[in-house]
Amino acid sequence: MPALETLDGALPADLLGARIFAGDILIFRQLPALRSLCRTIDEMVRAGLGDEDPERAETRLAPDLFLARVRALRSQVRADKALLRQIGEAVAQTGLPPEDTYFDGLQLRLVPSNASHQARRIMPLAPHRDSWGSNIPQQINWWAPLYPLARTRSIVMFPDYWSRPIENNSAAWDYHELKRRMAEGRAEGYPVLPVATVPLKPEDGLAIVIEPGDLLCFSAAHLHGSIADASGITRFSLETRSVSASHVRAGMGAPNLDGQAPRVTPEWFERIEDGASLSSIF
Repeated sequence: MPALETLDGALPADLLGARIFAGDILIFRQLPALRSLCRTIDEMVRAGLGDEDPERAETRLAPDLFLARVRALRSQVRADKALLRQIGEAVAQTGLPPEDTYFDGLQLRLVPSNASHQARRIMPLAPHRDSWGSNIPQQINWWAPLYPLARTRSIVMFPDYWSRPIENNSAAWDYHELKRRMAEGRAEGYPVLPVATVPLKPEDGLAIVIEPGDLLCFSAAHLHGSIADASGITRFSLETRSVSASHVRAGMGAPNLDGQAPRVTPEWFERIEDGASLSSIF
């Protein structure tokens, strides 16, 4: 059974990789770079939503206005290279050297409480393994809350499935097809990501409750999803994914139990310091 552990300091890169690819779930507490990043993005969110209580803005803004402002915020975060450098610094504080680490960008994720304020990519995600999309066994996921969480409003892990396959639709999902449809403006009919096709309830999993400033670290091969409640409170979180060249070269990586994606996607990942693509080492 994978271990869940909270750490107050960095790990050597090889040990961090060994633990993550064995299924352990690690929480790095109160990283200075992440705390600074959360403060910066909190200011952006308050300004972008026009609300001093962003978690409850969905109760005051009409759905169309809320979603328009949320989409603009997500695009703003994604495009800001300074924010990406900050999350890179936070990951470096866990033990992964910047010159060895490739990232796929920084995402601001929201899960509104009310279905009326949810939309494609702005809603609870069904259980999935990120490795079903990337097909990269060395991929590590990083996740952090922007505001305090509750067990009914968080990320949910399903560690029982670390060593158990589950039926899924990864064989029918192709990133290049999604990208083509997005370019043509007709992506609505195509799944955002491959998901488990066996029904799972959030209570079947492990809801992770950590504090703003804490960074959750787990293998992309872990089955996970998200959960919303009826509190009227929106969950805000930050996430990125990384691949370390040293892990690839050492042949480290998580097992592939059930992924059937048709391609590998190293082009998602770039080194922050110079934009070098992970494709160069695949």
